[in-house]
Amino acid sequence: MKKVFITGASGCVGHYLFDLLAQDPQYYLYLLVRNPNKLKFNPQLFPKVEIIQDDLKNIKNYQKLLSEIEYLIHLAADWGGHEGNYDYSLALFESLNPEHLQKVIYFSTASILDAYGKPLPEAEMYGTNYIQSKYRFYQKLPELKIFPKVITLFPTWVLGGDQLHPYSHALQGILELRPWFWLIRFFTAEAHFHFIHAQDLASITKHLLENETTEKNFILGNPAVSASQFIREVCHFYRLKVYFQIPITPSLIRTLAFLLRKKLHPWDLYCLKRKNFTYPVVDASTFGINSRFKTIEEILQALSI
Repeated sequence: MKKVFITGASGCVGHYLFDLLAQDPQYYLYLLVRNPNKLKFNPQLFPKVEIIQDDLKNIKNYQKLLSEIEYLIHLAADWGGHEGNYDYSLALFESLNPEHLQKVIYFSTASILDAYGKPLPEAEMYGTNYIQSKYRFYQKLPELKIFPKVITLFPTWVLGGDQLHPYSHALQGILELRPWFWLIRFFTAEAHFHFIHAQDLASITKHLLENETTEKNFILGNPAVSASQFIREVCHFYRLKVYFQIPITPSLIRTLAFLLRKKLHPWDLYCLKRKNFTYPVVDASTFGINSRFKTIEEILQALSI
């Protein structure tokens, strides 16, 4: 039986991944969970699932177990800090036994890459704590003994969640903006970006867990959409007609921030300058996986929100 250690199982992607792996008899799952109350499933119903209630900062307490682990899926993210994405992640990776370990699937973020899929120096210069720490850890990876066994995933904008799965941060943002789409529909911005559904991320992760690949880095996302297209699809779903769209320029955003006495983070200013966050992405179809979530409207329809 294959022993799989998973961090971040209480998150959006983690729940979808659990659905796929918990039903597969070849896996025994160890889930590192800080707060089991966030789980939308009952782990006691799964005899081959073991909950480890603890924080990633205490990962060194589990060195014996980790030395016996064959597969690691590192989903956990420290959204506001630095330690979880770098220090504690480093301690986790260094606790693995290179001779016993078969594979690591590590979730980074596409935000640390440039348009060609290469590390973006500005991510370290201007990024938030989350982005800076993700960038630094990715740069650190080649120095680790287990590096040859690491597959790094760079998700773009992650959407997903429903009654059985927690909402992703991006989808939660859409929900919070829903009362304002009657106004947002009249504006747009010069920007392009990718998105991908958490279900697709989970399916791709399971595929990579079970199949060998010579490629070690995958930027995951559907084909890029414009900000205008995104707004129009959301409004169409909510039955809001878009008669016209007024472009919002970076200079206007900076002016509004000044008038409202809101200080923009250096990363915000960089994003206003860069505008387009597009990459050489792959999606579920690249791995022979069918997806029901190829458009924003399809995602909203499936979520019934």
